[in-house]
Amino acid sequence: MSDRLIRRLSRGVVVILTCVSALAAADGAWANTGKGYGDSGSSSSSDSGASGGGSSYQVHVKYTHRGTSDGDGAAPVTSSDANFSPPVCWYTSFTPDQFHAEIDRRYDEAGQEGAGTVSDYYNQVQSDMNDIKYHKGDKGSWWVLTWDDNALNEPGATCPYSTGWIWEPPADPPEGAISPQVLAQAAYGQLKLPTKGVELSPKPGNQKVNLPTYVDFKEADAQVSVTAQLTEPNGDTVAATVVARPYSLHVEAGTQYASPESCDYRLGQSGEGASLDSSGAACNITYTKASAGTYTFTAAMTWRVSWTPTAEVRPGGTPLPDGRSDSDQPVTVEEIQTVNR
Repeated sequence: MSDRLIRRLSRGVVVILTCVSALAAADGAWANTGKGYGDSGSSSSSDSGASGGGSSYQVHVKYTHRGTSDGDGAAPVTSSDANFSPPVCWYTSFTPDQFHAEIDRRYDEAGQEGAGTVSDYYNQVQSDMNDIKYHKGDKGSWWVLTWDDNALNEPGATCPYSTGWIWEPPADPPEGAISPQVLAQAAYGQLKLPTKGVELSPKPGNQKVNLPTYVDFKEADAQVSVTAQLTEPNGDTVAATVVARPYSLHVEAGTQYASPESCDYRLGQSGEGASLDSSGAACNITYTKASAGTYTFTAAMTWRVSWTPTAEVRPGGTPLPDGRSDSDQPVTVEEIQTVNR
């Protein structure tokens, strides 16, 4: 059987991703969050759920974003773990009746499409399942392979599971079963971190030779979070919230004509959140030669990331790999003009 056919046979449940922007810092469960990026306010989608009756079961994964807006130049997180990739598939729990309806739907759909091989396959599945009555009346659940089509279409994305469905007794979910941990990884993959906020003194267009360049991170007291939440066909709700907080900053002059050529800063932490003013720091980039045009000043912010098995932002949490956001600024460096009297 071809890989394409196997993929088609095992892709039973349609996963709908609902992305919601909630440009608030966080809700009342975690009050001390700083001002956050973007405008104040929040929005939410309709409740997730499953529909049956012979139609496609739609497992809605709702992503709620807090703390970013388009004006922040937000970009997808770069993980410090080079091997990290968000999950593209998992197993979702079905009752025997729901699984029966799902197999019937697939058989009907295959016949409508005129896909003889697929239709024959599900005809045989129906026959086999009728022999065991879909485990109706037995204790346990069907676990059906569910795909995130958006993530699956990303370059290099693969699903590590090939079995389309599994019957398991109670309290014994299969490897790859949907869980808060799986949703935390999915939410991490949805993180978008601001790339704006680093300000220079003197201004980028007015840098001077032999004058130190001070760095001020105006938005460093913000945090960014994403909640991934879904309701399974059996009615269970699963959620996870990932929070990223700025932690440190690495800057580079963009030329060998600077001393030093790079600096690293640890952000200060207070009740107002994280902050940075490098005017009193031991390290500040100083350009030693005028630019013939511009140099590219780069800033890479490291964000500490954690998650909780909740639908709201809460303090603490389990660590995830650090995230990084990068930004570039063209700087013009000129000689200091002297006045001869």
